[in-house]
Amino acid sequence: MRREFRLPLKVKLSLLITTLVALAVLLVSFSLLRRQEQALTEAVTRRGLSMAANLAAGGKSALATNDDLALNILIREALRDRDVAYVVFADEKGLVHAHSDVTLIGKPVVRPEKLKPPGKELLVQKYRTSGGAEIIDISVPLVFSKTPLGTLYVGFATRPITAAVSQARNQAVVITAFMVVLGLAGAVALATLLARPIHRLMEATDAVAQGDFSVSVPVTTRDELGVLTESFNRMAKSLREKEMIKRAFTRYVAREVVAEVLKDPEHAMLTGERREVTVLFCDIRGFTSMTEHLSPEQVVKVLNEFYTLMIETVFKHDGTLDKFLGDAVMAVFGAPIRHPDHAARAVMTALDMRQAIADLGVRRRAARQGAFEVGIGVSLGEVVAGTVGTEERMEYTVIGDSVNIAAWLQDRAKPGSILLTRRTYEAVKDLVNAKSLGTMKVKGKKEGVEVYEVRGLCAR
Repeated sequence: MRREFRLPLKVKLSLLITTLVALAVLLVSFSLLRRQEQALTEAVTRRGLSMAANLAAGGKSALATNDDLALNILIREALRDRDVAYVVFADEKGLVHAHSDVTLIGKPVVRPEKLKPPGKELLVQKYRTSGGAEIIDISVPLVFSKTPLGTLYVGFATRPITAAVSQARNQAVVITAFMVVLGLAGAVALATLLARPIHRLMEATDAVAQGDFSVSVPVTTRDELGVLTESFNRMAKSLREKEMIKRAFTRYVAREVVAEVLKDPEHAMLTGERREVTVLFCDIRGFTSMTEHLSPEQVVKVLNEFYTLMIETVFKHDGTLDKFLGDAVMAVFGAPIRHPDHAARAVMTALDMRQAIADLGVRRRAARQGAFEVGIGVSLGEVVAGTVGTEERMEYTVIGDSVNIAAWLQDRAKPGSILLTRRTYEAVKDLVNAKSLGTMKVKGKKEGVEVYEVRGLCAR
């Protein structure tokens, strides 16, 4: 009989107490924040009033004598305070004699519509700008010997208040959480006991989702959560072992082959099948003569630079790196992963290979090292793609006449040249410009092969 899940009373009580205490702490924190905001606002207002009084004292005589230069000096000194938004000296007629925005000097004072007009008494008001900033506006009547001269307007931004309240709010959140946890440790013990393993499992699951299979969650209970944790650890271990195999495997075979094998490791034989693919061979020209002047370590370095560029370029276009052949590489496009545009991918790879080798040559010549070029052959055709070898040692490859022709083309290619068969050219003629080199005789074949040399991409 299936039992209904019921939340224990202790858990309900713990949750209720936790909620009530949290609400109480939040209400107190909110009240304190409001008081702090009011206190800071009053402090800024007092500072503004003090500054306004000093400016009014210094500006009366200057305004009475129309000494606008002195007024502007006072404004410049006031604006050193970063909280001052603006300072304006206007005469009795409302014309600006000095302004923090010099373009407004000589014009009538423009005030926000929501503000009351200045009177005979000091006036402190608040308003928000169109940008959402809050300003404390202080207007001070300027009177000299009982004669009204004009009005001083000082605007203070409340940014420091907002920043201080925000900081206090963050601190209040931390303190609230700490007080709730500390004050109700006993009441929420059961809830904590249940939540802790779940939280660990959530973090571990996120880590696995991001590719970290090294996580292991400690088993702290012997209930259903403990069983779930053990199952999770077994899953993570299995994924870790599979990832280690994949990483090790990809050092020796193409990543696409690894993906196919790991889909069914118990039946890892990739059976041979006929498939249309494009084969690419790339070889260093004059490598033998070049190595005569290099040490073994330098030869290895050159090959590693060459292999690194070739591998990156092949993988960039989703090709399969079939094998290394000394100073040459063989790549296949269209197997084991099918790509309808495998010919285009192969030719784009060839062009990128040629450019990458040219860029490498520039760097090597700048370092006073010998540069080299490559010859590339590309052939589209039907092959048999699959695994060859035994159960102890297998290799995924493609076999067919297209492979031999691609190798032959690469052998005939001049330094920096990319050669294609006619069938390959027909598949990519809308992509590249190529020149026919005529029909060439291939050893072992009755019919010749029409060869095309790629010049570059077609103009778009």
